[in-house]
Order: sequence, then structure tokens, then C-alpha cells
Amino acid sequence: MKIVPLDFIRTSMRRVVFVGIGLLLVWSCGSSRQTVNTGDESLDIDELVGEKNQEKSKDSDEAEVLKLLGITSEDTSAGAIQASATNKPPVVDDLESDVDQLKQELLQKDREIYELHSELTKKEMKISELETQSENAASVQSQQSAQPAVSNADYKTKYQYALDEFRARKYKEAIALFRNLIASNPKHELADNCQYWIGESYYGMGNYNQAIAEFEKVFSYPNSNKNDDAQLKLGISYVKLGDRTQARSEFDRLLSIYPDSEYRSLAQKYIARL
Repeated sequence: MKIVPLDFIRTSMRRVVFVGIGLLLVWSCGSSRQTVNTGDESLDIDELVGEKNQEKSKDSDEAEVLKLLGITSEDTSAGAIQASATNKPPVVDDLESDVDQLKQELLQKDREIYELHSELTKKEMKISELETQSENAASVQSQQSAQPAVSNADYKTKYQYALDEFRARKYKEAIALFRNLIASNPKHELADNCQYWIGESYYGMGNYNQAIAEFEKVFSYPNSNKNDDAQLKLGISYVKLGDRTQARSEFDRLLSIYPDSEYRSLAQKYIARL
């Protein structure tokens, strides 16, 4: 076995001690001041730590502001995702949604206004008809009190003249003449005929609602020979107005009440078309 000299051992131990002391000094200096080499220049780790602390402080301040505004991190995350997906801020989407809703509400209001306008038009037409009827009734009453009685021969002459005016399509003149005849003698045997031709005059003018009102008055005369005529024209007037249900009802009444009427076949033809 080879014996190692004592001096060699002592020298080696001294080297180990010196190396250890040197490493300890290097470690001590590095722990108090560390640097990171990033290529051409060194960044101080303490400076990086300071910057990170500043960023954390900034984030904390921003979080506090969002908290005061009532905005959570989930809201900001969702808004960021939505904005990135659509390239539009969330506020723009909310405004577009509100505009769409307002458009729908406006369309609904327009429909409601149209329906109200239609109902108002119908009521105005009904009021106009009632006013016309009231004026006619007042006119008849005034004429009845003012018109002197006429002889039978004179009555028939005037009736024929009024009928000629009707056939000449001078409906307004015919209406006035027939009303004067009724006012002069409402119980004359031709009074119911006068009333019927008043209805025919309004029918000829295209005023079917007023024509219906006048045809209805024919039935107030007892034993009138114009009842089935008036009944037929009631059905036809409702056909003109587009009221098929009421028209059918009037034609059925003609077939039921006046089975021997000369207008029976004509009423059946109208019923077949309805």
C-alpha cells in the first residue's frame, strides 16, 4: 500500500477550505443582490419584483373601482368574450336589442290604431244612418201636419208622376214626391206603394242601409200588396252589403211567409249562390 505524505494531505485540506470560503462569499453576495442575464443586458430582480408589486397594486385599484360600479369579474369576462366574438361593445348589443323591442311595440300600436280607426268608421256610418232616419221621420211628421188632404184622383196622378221620376232615375225627386204623398194621406191605398218605391229609390242610389230601413217600413202597412216585394229586396240589399248570413235569413223568410210569391224561384236562386 502506498503511503501519502502528511504535507500533501495538509495542502489539499487547505485548498478545500479556501474553495468553500470562496463559494460561501459568492453565495452571500448573490443572495443580497441577484441579477438575471437576458442577453445583452441584465435586469435587476429587485426591480422586476417592484414592477410586479406595482402591477398588483394597479390591478387591485381597478378591481376596487369595478366593485364600486357594481361590475363583477364575471361581467367583465363575459363582456370581453362577447366583444371579441362580435367586434362590438356589449352596450351596442343592448341598444340594438332595445331598438328591436321598440319596433315590435310600434308595430303592435299601429295595428291597434288601425283597428280602432275601423271601429270608429263603422260607428260614424251608423250614426250617419240614424241621423238620416231621424231627419226623415221629422220630415214626414212635419209634412203630415202641413200637407192638406188631397183627393183620390189627385193622389193617383201625383203617384204616377213620382213613379215616372223614379223610372227616369231621378231618385231624389222621386223620394220627395212619394214622401209628400204619404204625408198627405198615410192611409191611402197607394201609401204602402209609395213607401216601397222610396226604398227602391235608395237602393238605386246605392244606399243599401237606408234602403233596408225603408223596405222594413212597408210591413207597417196592413194588407200591403208590396210585402213580398219588400222582403225580396231586403235579401238582395244584404247581398249587396256582403252580409250573406242575413241575406239568407231574409230569403228563407220570403219562402216561409210568402210561399205563393212570384219571387219564390228567384229567392231560391239567391240562396243557392250564397
